[in-house]
Amino acid sequence: MGDKMPTRHDVIIAGIGGTGSMIIGQILASAGVTKYKYTLWNPSMTTARRGAPADCTVVLSDEKIGSPLFMQAQTVIMTESSRLNFFEKRVLQGGTLIIETSGLKETVKRDDIRTIEIPGVTTAAKIGNALARNMVLLGAYIKTINPLTMEAIEKEITTRFEKNNAMLTLNIKAFQKGAEIVAKAA
Repeated sequence: MGDKMPTRHDVIIAGIGGTGSMIIGQILASAGVTKYKYTLWNPSMTTARRGAPADCTVVLSDEKIGSPLFMQAQTVIMTESSRLNFFEKRVLQGGTLIIETSGLKETVKRDDIRTIEIPGVTTAAKIGNALARNMVLLGAYIKTINPLTMEAIEKEITTRFEKNNAMLTLNIKAFQKGAEIVAKAA
């Protein structure tokens, strides 16, 4: 009976256009390989066009992953807030919704989930480029849920952007700022 309980973290990352959501999903899954027996990154793009809804699912698990498809996840990260009504329903009871506040017009209606509002666009713009909001939200997720160390994600960001020093610096700073926002709020 001394076996440790299996660990599993599943997350849906939702956005518009896809690049930001897909990149942080890939980073999370790639970094997850260092800690978990099984990792999964599953992209879902409605249409391959600018401004179209796009999301991905990531599963980090010590047990086999039965399916890449699931309706609800422990955590939903919304890099863009326009589809709140749809994605709010996809958070498991007791789960966490991390949402970009820029453009947020709706309010979260559920009281059985934890909601963390992150000013990703504003924060990233202050650092140098509003497009790095995805990294701000990734930092908030890692600091809140703790599925991996900050260092593991920073190593993966470095690997991905090592040929572009300006993007590397921007993304690391944005990631760290996201974690800092959550730490200060706690």
